[in-house]
Amino acid sequence: MKFKQLTGEDYKLIKNTYKDFQNKGVKQPAKKAQKYLALHYGVTTRTIRKWANNLQVNVMKKNIVNPTKIMVYDIETSRVEAKVFWTGKQYVNHKQLRGEPKVISISWKWLGEDEVYSLHWDMKTKCDKKMIEEFVKEYNKASMVIGQNNNNFDNKWINARAAKYNLDVNTGIKSFDIYVQAKRKFRIPSYSMAYMCKYFDVEQKLSSGGITTWDKIEEGEDWEREEAMAQMIEYNVGDIISTEALYVRLRKYFDHVTNLGVANGGEAWADPDTGSVNVRLYKTSYTPAGTVIRTMINNETGVKYKISNKKYMSYIDFISKQ
Repeated sequence: MKFKQLTGEDYKLIKNTYKDFQNKGVKQPAKKAQKYLALHYGVTTRTIRKWANNLQVNVMKKNIVNPTKIMVYDIETSRVEAKVFWTGKQYVNHKQLRGEPKVISISWKWLGEDEVYSLHWDMKTKCDKKMIEEFVKEYNKASMVIGQNNNNFDNKWINARAAKYNLDVNTGIKSFDIYVQAKRKFRIPSYSMAYMCKYFDVEQKLSSGGITTWDKIEEGEDWEREEAMAQMIEYNVGDIISTEALYVRLRKYFDHVTNLGVANGGEAWADPDTGSVNVRLYKTSYTPAGTVIRTMINNETGVKYKISNKKYMSYIDFISKQ
């Protein structure tokens, strides 16, 4: 039996068998799982190991949880006071500012994990230095960050505040901006997070409570600030959940900003999102110059991506040896 003959049910059986033996707490769970599966399929344990490697099982737990460290994050920022002569639309020069805007709170999670982390500025001094110091340590671990309008907003804010405090930050981080991708692929009435969640039927973010939340955090009494900060962080966390849900729902329609499969030591022709080799040819096309373009599709997620004909030949070679 060859790998290409395996079905989706076979993939589940192999993954679950490894997981079951691991959960039993037996010695050498991987070897026991391999022996069990080898008998089931009538193949050698070496073949089972190859299949498991192709399916990305039997690897270190930390890599199963998050092999490529994809961060979903969102920030909330403060306002800045300015001296003006009158109301209405007007140009505000930097000389009119009476302070500088800061980051109030940051929430993030690692894609696929349950826990959401949050930080906020110093409630007494309204200084965001310690928060930024702590966050950039996590930010710099990410292979890619995901957000809504994060290319123009969140990422640049983090870069600016980190530079303000002379901190090391990865300014060249790979960034997946759902807002940018959606505008490129879809024509819909609005590209706001709230509307896209409603349109594509995914979990919607909570209300921030409006401008009064910022008023209380920036100018309220101690008890008001604490109450409003809790509300803002709750909103922040809700934003993260919605962003992740929207990404998972729509990623098969979007382009790729990096190849996370290769970053994790996988094949160049594999799914750039996950590194999965459970893929097949979807379509062959040609450029005006006659260059062959192969469009592949992930059999499990439906994600499509393009590879060169040279990489496709490597894929054919891999399949023929299974």
